Amino acid sequence: MKLILAADLHLGRKSSRVGSNRSHTAIDGWRRIVELAIAEQADAVLLAGDVVDQRNKRYESYPPLRQGIEKLAAAEITTIAVSGNHDFDVLPQLYDTIPEDKFALLGRDGVWQSRVFEFGEERLRVDGWCFPQHAYRKSPLDDYPENGDASDVDVRIGLLHGDLADANSKYAPLSLARLCEIDVDGWLLGHIHKPELKREEKPWVLYPGSPQPLDPGEQGVHGVWILDTSVSDVPEKKPLASVYYQLVPIPVSDCVDDAAIPGHVESTLFEKGREFVETSGSMLEVVNLRVVVSGECEDPLAVENEMENLSGIADREGGVLIRVEKVTFELESRLNPAEFAGQKTALAKAVMLHEELKGEEFSAGTKALIREFGHRSEGLSKNYSGIVDPEIDEPVLVEYLRRQVSEIISHMRAQG
Repeated sequence: MKLILAADLHLGRKSSRVGSNRSHTAIDGWRRIVELAIAEQADAVLLAGDVVDQRNKRYESYPPLRQGIEKLAAAEITTIAVSGNHDFDVLPQLYDTIPEDKFALLGRDGVWQSRVFEFGEERLRVDGWCFPQHAYRKSPLDDYPENGDASDVDVRIGLLHGDLADANSKYAPLSLARLCEIDVDGWLLGHIHKPELKREEKPWVLYPGSPQPLDPGEQGVHGVWILDTSVSDVPEKKPLASVYYQLVPIPVSDCVDDAAIPGHVESTLFEKGREFVETSGSMLEVVNLRVVVSGECEDPLAVENEMENLSGIADREGGVLIRVEKVTFELESRLNPAEFAGQKTALAKAVMLHEELKGEEFSAGTKALIREFGHRSEGLSKNYSGIVDPEIDEPVLVEYLRRQVSEIISHMRAQG
């Protein structure tokens, strides 16, 4: 038995901030899934919710989804799905327009449903549950029916959209311990866009992630997973996305001097980009990099000015575009506090404060400064709720303050 496992397609959306002439859409990703399933001669495609995006669930997504399901059916491949929080209403509507032998939607209206599918001499049982509304704060596992003998099937899979990351989630909170108590071979879950096999032994627990990453926060290799029971009892990832997002930290403290930093950064990021190309499959077209340049140097402002055009540069590797979408600098002046000992200048005072903030014990004056900094942060959080965390603990405040002092030092040194 061979199954294609996927979730969180979000048809109607596209990969953002790609900087390419071509639009990389979730619909393109769905078409690649269909072609892969046919090429692999799969028995079924399983979709764990959020197939259609809530913000774009009208007719734009209907035709390609239906066409894909019908193309799979023509190849004798069954599509089995549940709805998530984004498509709780639209997926049942689509289901009602497609013959039942082509498309199975399990667990409508938040009621668990089990169905057995026969593929030649092999039998697959799928236990599915759909979101009944956009938000659902109760765990669906509380109502899981402990019924039926699974001994008469070859594979039994739970198909569900829910949140393992947050016990208080409003999107069907799940418990890994509870999932493991249920007698199935594995769980295919939707909602989390990061691909991750949470558990490998029976029952395996899989978030396949978004097949086509939708924004720079969805980093790494994306695609679908294949469960081929003739080879393994555990699904394996199959890269399928046309876009690869990655955050690339580049430390520069070990560079011999500031003049060596730009070359080091550029060579490192494109070396990383080529590595990403090698691991991301034949469908890859764009590697989108966000770079963080960090560490100590002699003149941070001069280094930043030297690399101000780094964002937007691009290269190609085997037909794949490797581009730098964004650059963040976290550079600090390389300081020797001993050089400023006994001095009364503003620069010397700033250097000594910076050194003190690296430690754990502070003078009365520095403690007062930290408190004042905290009060200002609290005031800012009230004005910009949702942007600034209103509960910032002292170690975080100290680190924020230290970085501010470091930036002040850089400007003071630049002014001589």
